[in-house]
Amino acid sequence: MKKHYLLLALLYSFNNVPAQLYKKKTMHTGETIASASTYLFPAFTNAMVKLKNGGTLNSTMNFNLLICEMQFMGADKDTLVLTKPEEIDSIIFDNGVFFFNKGFYQILASSDSVKLAVLRRASYEPVKIGALGISNRSGAGMQGYTSIITHAGSKNLVINEDIDITTETAYFLIKNNKEMIKVNRSGFIQMFPSKEPDIQTYLKQHKVDFNKETDLKKLFAFLIGNAS
Repeated sequence: MKKHYLLLALLYSFNNVPAQLYKKKTMHTGETIASASTYLFPAFTNAMVKLKNGGTLNSTMNFNLLICEMQFMGADKDTLVLTKPEEIDSIIFDNGVFFFNKGFYQILASSDSVKLAVLRRASYEPVKIGALGISNRSGAGMQGYTSIITHAGSKNLVINEDIDITTETAYFLIKNNKEMIKVNRSGFIQMFPSKEPDIQTYLKQHKVDFNKETDLKKLFAFLIGNAS
């Protein structure tokens, strides 16, 4: 009986682990950002940028998954990073909406009051070469994006030192554009309290990975479809 309760406790604990993933890539001095970049969308596409001051502008944009920055296409076809994202209210594509809050959030699904969103952001840590050519982390702490690049020509952003780029992917539920919690079992119950029995039943019948976008979107769609 004790083993049975322990197993249930472990399963409950697992289902309440916040949805958060980390990936690390080491880039070396002289490598270009472009050579290692992948993008969220297949191509740069038209987007409308709404500013917090009420203004709007249109640009050709895409989200760089290596550096977790929104990039736009400049007049000379160069890819440029937004320099003041904190002034942006939202970026609207035909197939997605983003907003900025210490990182770019993408809205994956939404109802009248609750949104499912993903935050992707990157951090940078220098790698130093020590004795016998062995690499080690410098202990200098995390750096910002602009500190690890050098412009080399109009279209090349070059890494200026060996660097570990760690990307973080985290999923959130947002209520009424104010309350925000990381995704897990209890998070869904908190955001959809009247649907707790449905959530418990769904999680018993479906293996949900709270770090997997497709699983989260299916659960969210199920709750919206059954919303009273």
